[in-house]
Amino acid sequence: MADGPLLDSPKMLAGVDMLRRTGLQTYRVGYSDEDDGPPVVWYAVGQWTGNRAEAAGALDPVTATMRLCEQVIDGGLCTHCKQLTIFDDNPGDSPFDTLLDAMGCVYAWDPELSTFRRGCEGDHE
Repeated sequence: MADGPLLDSPKMLAGVDMLRRTGLQTYRVGYSDEDDGPPVVWYAVGQWTGNRAEAAGALDPVTATMRLCEQVIDGGLCTHCKQLTIFDDNPGDSPFDTLLDAMGCVYAWDPELSTFRRGCEGDHE
């Protein structure tokens, strides 16, 4: 079972902050009952105004939250540069990163600042 440090990881906290920037009203993370047997499945659930809700699951809470971010961010519209939005929680791990940058505004994990930064940041303030 995940302990406190995993739930307090910088990437997870930044993911929740990223969701709040989309208008998230409530966020919940939890897991399946251990009595149901392995594997334990973690879920992340978000709710926005207008009864919009999304959920994602994974085998750990950070991945569940990253999947929720991907569901919500991918295909949106950047309010700053007006390009389609793309979520990337592991930039630099794929030969397609350059292609993603050309396809839209990539919201990528910045480990130095412990945040998700948009690709157009600084371009259109």
